[in-house]
Amino acid sequence: MINPLEVPMYLEEALPEIGHDLLLNKKNNAYDIMNTLISFTFKHIKQRDFKIVKRCFKIVDKLYNKGNKVVKSAIENVFVYSFTKMFLS
Repeated sequence: MINPLEVPMYLEEALPEIGHDLLLNKKNNAYDIMNTLISFTFKHIKQRDFKIVKRCFKIVDKLYNKGNKVVKSAIENVFVYSFTKMFLS
């Protein structure tokens, strides 16, 4: 099981491009990390860099499948919710 403290390391290993964004985010809880990931994903959607967007979705899928309850909750309440909200706007 991946716990919230392991999420930033997992993201940096799987998606090195997000390293700078993670450095700017001084908080280390799962919800803040998911906010950083969703912002990163939205930025690349706007840039039409769908290769990175696809990688983001794959990483979130792996985190959801391997994460503990806190990680899963952060993905559901931040990542999934943000996409739902985006499509409703």
